[in-house]
Amino acid sequence: MSEQALQDSWWLLTRARRVGLFLRALVLFSPIVAVAFTRLASGRSTLAIDVFVVVLTASCVVVPDSHVGLLVVALIGVEWLALVDDTTTPWSLAVAVMLLLFHTSLAAASIAAPGAVWSPALRHRWSRRAGALALVCVATWLAVAAVNVYDLAASSALVAASLVVLAVAGLWARDVTLDGAAGH
Repeated sequence: MSEQALQDSWWLLTRARRVGLFLRALVLFSPIVAVAFTRLASGRSTLAIDVFVVVLTASCVVVPDSHVGLLVVALIGVEWLALVDDTTTPWSLAVAVMLLLFHTSLAAASIAAPGAVWSPALRHRWSRRAGALALVCVATWLAVAAVNVYDLAASSALVAASLVVLAVAGLWARDVTLDGAAGH
């Protein structure tokens, strides 16, 4: 990123008002909470990764439309995989919701001017999308917990059915998204 682009991003951040500040607060807050939840789930943490996540998250606040957010999500995921052994812990759901908040607020902050006033239609659209994804997070966690409790992982029929359901759900989500985009 050039120095001029960084100065422009910093200037835009200083002009942030209400919604812009709220979105940037969520961008800063959610990855830090996700790291805290990882620590609660595992009882330990990796200080170097945690510090790196905080630094990168701060850069996302200033420049929300960069690719740094992807690195933040990847680092949180790697730390989770390295430290947490229990695949069905409810903390995984909490971390998933924090990553959802991070991703959604980062995306919204990157498309809206920092001082913009959001219409009720925009708030409704973004809330509906985030809510739908939160429901998917809960459903996925419940499915993983059920597979773990009932030891269904060895069933090839269940694996095949799951892949079919995933494919159909992906096609449905794509059609709903494309139909919704065409109507707006």
